[in-house]
Amino acid sequence: MRKKTSERVLKLYVALVMLFLALPIAVVIPSSFGNDSSLRFPPKGFSLKWFEKAWNTQAFWDAFQVSLLVAAIATAISLVIGTLAAFAIVRHTFRGKQFFEFLFMTPLVFPAIVLAVALSMVLGSVGLLRNFWGLVFAHVIITVPYIVRTVGATLSEIDIAYEEAAATLGANAFRTFCLVTIPMLRPGLIAGAVFSAIMSFDEFTVSLFLVGPGVMTLPLEIYHYTEFQMDPTVAAISTMLLGVTALIVIVIERSIGLKKQFKH
Repeated sequence: MRKKTSERVLKLYVALVMLFLALPIAVVIPSSFGNDSSLRFPPKGFSLKWFEKAWNTQAFWDAFQVSLLVAAIATAISLVIGTLAAFAIVRHTFRGKQFFEFLFMTPLVFPAIVLAVALSMVLGSVGLLRNFWGLVFAHVIITVPYIVRTVGATLSEIDIAYEEAAATLGANAFRTFCLVTIPMLRPGLIAGAVFSAIMSFDEFTVSLFLVGPGVMTLPLEIYHYTEFQMDPTVAAISTMLLGVTALIVIVIERSIGLKKQFKH
């Protein structure tokens, strides 16, 4: 009886937490279809004019292209670094292994504002502050932990016997890695790349300290837009981004499954 009661309480608690997390979405999406000239909830009327305005605003498109390019480059670099780190952590035992693993997870532990200040000081000392490549470098640091986590979870499920069998059949280490290991790692690589790209694209706090003229990301462009006017345009942009993100996650879940990437 006590076990059933505790399970019900836990389920209720989880449901309340999920409801709390979903409340902002439940406010933003309806507000983006409102007919009012100011952002309000509940909205009055129905209109798509704010989606049209968001679509036709060049500043948003320029910032979108910067965010997309930074996310793509940072994710590609993070895939290489994170995959190699995951191999070292999962497949090898060495002195300082736990410290090495913690080092790659620190961007998830440190407060974003602390990381932002530290990165701005480091990048400023080497002339990369307010610079596109400095922003890419910062986003690589932010996204690497997601690659290490997902690739490491997938790698831990791969039986090393497959690689040993390939070696006994004459394949060298490089061919074994490319033809045996990488195909089995594909789910973790894809999941890690998706989450890394999303986190990079949505990054705000760190980017706020690093952007400059001509290097403006979409989240920051939205932020600067709301400093001068607060109409449903920002809600329309948020709704479109939510839709694209949800679609990507659904496609990845249906194709490779995301649950098993985080069960360890």
